[in-house]
Amino acid sequence: MSAFRPGWYEISFDASTRDRRCRYFKSPSAYTAECLLKSTGQQILLWHDPAGVNGPGKAAAWQSTYRPLDNAPKDDWWDNPPGGKSYNPELPPSNSRADRKPTLSELCGRAGTADIVGKQSLSCSREIHVGLFFDGTNNNMDRDMPARSHSNVVVLFNAHRNDRTDTFRYYIPGVGTAFDDIGEPAETDSGKAYASGGEARIHWGMLQVLNAVCRASIAGNASSTTSDEDLGLLSKEQMKQLVTSKSGLATWWRLSDDKMINIFADLQKQLLDKIKEARPRITKVHLSVFGFSRGAAEARTCCEWIRKATKMKVGYAELNMRFLGIFDTVASVGLADSSPVGQGFMDWADGTMDIGKFERVTHFVAAHEIRQSFPLSTARIGAKHYPENTKEYIYPGAHSDIGGGYGPGSQGKAVGGRHELLSQIALNDMYFEACNAGVKLLPNEEMQEGLLSDFVVSPDLDAAFTAYSDWTKLAEKQSVTDGKGPPCENRMQRHTQLYWRWRAHVSNDATFKALFSYTHSDEQDQVDLWESELDWRKDVERAKAAASQPRYVSRGRYGAADVVELPPSPTELQKQILIEVNAAEAVPASVSEFFDKYVHDSHGGFWLLGPITAAQRTAFIADIKAKKAEHDRLLREADASLNPGRADNLRRIALSYELNGFERRVLAKDAESPGIVPVMRDSDAADLRENAGIATSVAMRVLGTQTRREPHGHGRYRRVFDHS
Repeated sequence: MSAFRPGWYEISFDASTRDRRCRYFKSPSAYTAECLLKSTGQQILLWHDPAGVNGPGKAAAWQSTYRPLDNAPKDDWWDNPPGGKSYNPELPPSNSRADRKPTLSELCGRAGTADIVGKQSLSCSREIHVGLFFDGTNNNMDRDMPARSHSNVVVLFNAHRNDRTDTFRYYIPGVGTAFDDIGEPAETDSGKAYASGGEARIHWGMLQVLNAVCRASIAGNASSTTSDEDLGLLSKEQMKQLVTSKSGLATWWRLSDDKMINIFADLQKQLLDKIKEARPRITKVHLSVFGFSRGAAEARTCCEWIRKATKMKVGYAELNMRFLGIFDTVASVGLADSSPVGQGFMDWADGTMDIGKFERVTHFVAAHEIRQSFPLSTARIGAKHYPENTKEYIYPGAHSDIGGGYGPGSQGKAVGGRHELLSQIALNDMYFEACNAGVKLLPNEEMQEGLLSDFVVSPDLDAAFTAYSDWTKLAEKQSVTDGKGPPCENRMQRHTQLYWRWRAHVSNDATFKALFSYTHSDEQDQVDLWESELDWRKDVERAKAAASQPRYVSRGRYGAADVVELPPSPTELQKQILIEVNAAEAVPASVSEFFDKYVHDSHGGFWLLGPITAAQRTAFIADIKAKKAEHDRLLREADASLNPGRADNLRRIALSYELNGFERRVLAKDAESPGIVPVMRDSDAADLRENAGIATSVAMRVLGTQTRREPHGHGRYRRVFDHS
């Protein structure tokens, strides 16, 4: 029997919710506080003695079977808000999104974020709301909306109020896509690969906050003929010059923030001078920032820089960091984590990922993303500590199943329309989180039909998500707080293991090729899905071999070779793969349908070789035509030459322009269907590497892949970073 000592004890455990009821026993016969410890780490105070932990308390008998909570911090007991020392990342709620309405508690919370002075007030001061929306890599509103493949960031941007008096919204296209306002009129490969252009996008967003304050301050006193641009502090061209010029905010490589701080100090003086006579005066700016993927990294950097650059003052207005809503942060700036050196925290992402003080932060993380090039930057700081007022949720799905960007029909998912995309779940949840935080988003009844349709969740998706959520809770055999690693990794790894189980469940030729998603995919998607499946099977075979085959080690002894047999030594990862493969039958039909119809295969669809976007396909075909034209020109010149030596030399040069097999197929396909690239397969990888040039070919060899994708398949865990 253990001896009693004052402190916290777990007195009961709810197996269905994994919540713990705890009491603080001051003596074996009395307790002075009682709380509920949620599975998320949140602590809810149920009762405490007003006189403190050493007060008279309530009578109750301590039992030796109660589990002592030795590590319960004495300064962190009651009503822990999201974030902080005791917070753990959560699973999303399994409630219906199709007919969700704000609860009474949420309505009360929203009322608490209302402005002290309103638009119609006679007060001489006003508050304004500004929203910045950073889209993800290769996501672009203008390009993507016609195909209905726009991201969740775009939908939230469209839902933000924008009366240009009290509310302002600004959209920043994803790196690698066209953004003429910062001098990028076309797509760039460097933006897609290395996040170049990110710094300019961040600065552009910061400058718009100054413009918003200027417009809001002087709009009421301006003439009706004054243009919207003239109401701002900076014109469009001035902003472009500032964010692109090395004499402005642009840097060759970000080594310090000194230049930015000095420029913004000068802009603050200009702003004060321009609005000094304006009334009513803007006294507070409520800033809300959203982002997805590298756009989420840009959003985090933007918040870090704007604090430094403005010292929390824009004109006469206090800068209030109201809300940060981010989808699956991936930095991968400069050399990504998939490279042998670097982890993606270079240039503008170096030291800028830590989240500062906000009224509320919400981060949605993709549970089924495994690509090496997409490591997660969690919201926490260090192994276990989350910033105050921060919530992090682990959502089932790949990267763009959380932030959006897949089009209806991609990989045979959402064939009925956008309302069937898995990303609709995270979109609706982020909308509610933002509304609850006081972000000025339109209510449903004020949305136009096109915008309202962007929020629709199909009943089948709603039911499938609930089925998966319920199965996940049952499948989690231990609390994430008791796992070997940090809670975020524990939850993500558990989701990944369940995904492996499903892949094993459908991993024979007939079953796989009968999947709904496979049969409803186009030819290129079918090739990608099948080759990704083959990569997964190789992962399983490697795990089986490591677990069954003995190892042989040679060592010299007395001048002769001596071979020693050692037992098999699979890695912990390989052991877990085999556990899930052996449990393949234990996948409910509803869960199998969820993975099949709604979760995209990000490994299969992530090409390292070959054109992806329409602009890239156009350029790809044009380059091959130019190569063919140069080849033919050299041969014609050689045939016409009267100098045999020169003719031979021209023919040797022409050999370097000779088309490979895939390039010849490209021209044949283009002649048949202009602008269409033939289906690409792993058997084309060598030709595609040759077409891409020496640098890409070397990079692919360094990665260790002979296919069009990253090496290996789904048999790995996602890398998670908690540093900046």
